[in-house]
Amino acid sequence: MKKVYMCFGTDVIHNGHIEILRKAAELGEVTVGVLTDEVMASYKRYPIINLEQRLQIIESIKYVSKVIVQEELDYTNNLRKVKPDYVVHGDDWRTGYQASIRSKVIDI
Repeated sequence: MKKVYMCFGTDVIHNGHIEILRKAAELGEVTVGVLTDEVMASYKRYPIINLEQRLQIIESIKYVSKVIVQEELDYTNNLRKVKPDYVVHGDDWRTGYQASIRSKVIDI
């Protein structure tokens, strides 16, 4: 089975998140990297729900096979650990500050 990696930096799960997870699961076994509270605060805001609770929430979604912590906005360390066949992300990283993260993911 193919490996799929996604990163979640949210503490409010909505239908769009579930839908992208469903589509990712069609590609293979999904591992989700959950950003730490500190990383989330560095580019958005401090999360309402703490890391441990967010890990439990993501872990309970049926499309997710494995959950790990992502300690940086940069995906490099987790991609080297997981070695996914695919990285799935919404289209919000094509422009803006996330565009450089996307470029690095493509290079890796």
